Amino acid sequence: MSRSWCNSLLVAAALLAGTATARADTLLLQQSLPVDVAGTSFILVDRSWISHVMVSKDEGPSHRLTIRLASEPPVDLQLTCNDEAITRQVLDALRRGGAATLDVTGRCRL
Repeated sequence: MSRSWCNSLLVAAALLAGTATARADTLLLQQSLPVDVAGTSFILVDRSWISHVMVSKDEGPSHRLTIRLASEPPVDLQLTCNDEAITRQVLDALRRGGAATLDVTGRCRL
């Protein structure tokens, strides 16, 4: 093998390795549902599509999060969380570079 061919092969391998690690920054919000209950069990959110997040307080301790995605037309994802603590955990997870998964079972409804 010629030296230039080996160098080309090494450069190609390095480029492929770089693209394999450059994945989208996503968050998997998941919840376990009882066997007899229908509903959403998980949502995979691409953080780069988040336009903004709004939090409103319902009566009692629960909070409603609305995640607006910058799509055409815009899409709103809504979660209802039991209290301020889990609401803050979800907000932290939605930040770029946040946790890859967050289990909200029993604490939020997707």
